[in-house]
Amino acid sequence: MPFFLCFGFAIWLVASSLFRLMGNYFFILEKPLFMIAAFILAIPLILIAIIPIYSLKKIKGTERLLAAICIVLPGMLIDAVVLLVFDNIFLNLSADVDRYFASWLL
Repeated sequence: MPFFLCFGFAIWLVASSLFRLMGNYFFILEKPLFMIAAFILAIPLILIAIIPIYSLKKIKGTERLLAAICIVLPGMLIDAVVLLVFDNIFLNLSADVDRYFASWLL
C-alpha cells in the first residue's frame, strides 16, 4: 500500500498548493453559493482522481477500503498540523476562513 500513501500525499500537495495560490477565490464569505459549489465539486473531483487508480491497480472489494485509508491518511495527518499554523501558510486567506477550510478538508 505504499503507492496509495504516496498518491494520497500527491493529492494533498496538489490541493494544498491550489488553496495556497488560489484559495481566496474558493472561500469568499460574501458569495456563499460559490463556496457551496467548491464543497460540492470536491466530491466528483475525488472520484475522478481515485476510481481510475483502483482500476489501474486492480483493487476490488474490501481492498478499496484499505487503499482509501492509505490515500487520505497523509493529508489528514499533515492538515492537522497545517491548521495549527493556518495564518502562516495560507497568507492569501483571512483567518476567518480557517473554519471553512477545515470543514472542506472533511
